[in-house]
Amino acid sequence: MNVLDMISNQQHIYDVLKQNKINDRLSHAYLFYGDEGVGKKEMAYALACLFYCEHDGCLSCETCQNIINDQHLNVTYIGVLESKKLISKEQITELQEEFSKTSLLEGPRIYIVDGIDTASASAQNSLLKFIEEPINNTPTIGIFIATDLANVVSTIVSRCSLIHFPSIEVKKLITQLEKEGIDSLDAALSSVTTNNIMEAKELIQTKEYADMKSFFLEFLSLKNKKQAVLLYVNQVSKFNIENMRLFFKWLIAFYEDIFKIEDKEDLILTSLYDKILVYAKMENSVVYGQFQLILDLYSKLNYNVSAKNIFHELISKLF
Repeated sequence: MNVLDMISNQQHIYDVLKQNKINDRLSHAYLFYGDEGVGKKEMAYALACLFYCEHDGCLSCETCQNIINDQHLNVTYIGVLESKKLISKEQITELQEEFSKTSLLEGPRIYIVDGIDTASASAQNSLLKFIEEPINNTPTIGIFIATDLANVVSTIVSRCSLIHFPSIEVKKLITQLEKEGIDSLDAALSSVTTNNIMEAKELIQTKEYADMKSFFLEFLSLKNKKQAVLLYVNQVSKFNIENMRLFFKWLIAFYEDIFKIEDKEDLILTSLYDKILVYAKMENSVVYGQFQLILDLYSKLNYNVSAKNIFHELISKLF
């Protein structure tokens, strides 16, 4: 868990929390919500650090590292178990039992519930008294993490300070992946596909990704309909809806880069600059027409259509 990098992606949220801590205005309960992989969990740990770090939440001192590595006596994390798909009532009960014991360390008791929106209504409601009435008169801070706010019971929502986490900018995600040793093209292609850094890294390791990446690069080098038909015939076994979604997401990003060619710093697929440049030399009306075709075909993938037919229509109209 790279807390520093993820916090930098949501710096404005951290700055607000830090200022509230300085002004003694932090809440007793928070609800962080937003898409997967946008830094909610990392921010929860960073917030916990603000309560105990002697350096205003530096995230690097021994105290902060103990919190981040789940080794701090007063900070407890519970998440969805690998064997299940939701937070269980038993996990909530165990959390309450743990907090009923006296801590050996002074300061507030902090608990992070990652996936509160997966818990049943009864499990969530069992937290209400826990949120409002500290056990043993010890100050208690609750940090709840959710992807779907609609699945969190209104009684919890109303008792929390809500903080929405916007999606991470693609360029930031690319930079983050590159810092972890991911090839620049792989970083860009996976970032176009998902906003979740873990999903991006997992995607890159799959055979489907490798196959479609090779197919995508070969497609960009096609010069005429004959070559396109030959590619279709040789690669038709790879044509399923999920693979086509991957291919079209990359193709859309490629065409968007064509329109941004004059400012290389704004490009997403910078590794494909030479190929983008070739397409950018075509008439604007032609490029716009091709782009509209690609968008229209991509939208058809959401309906009950054949992936093979979608690609066949693409090459028949594009070349």
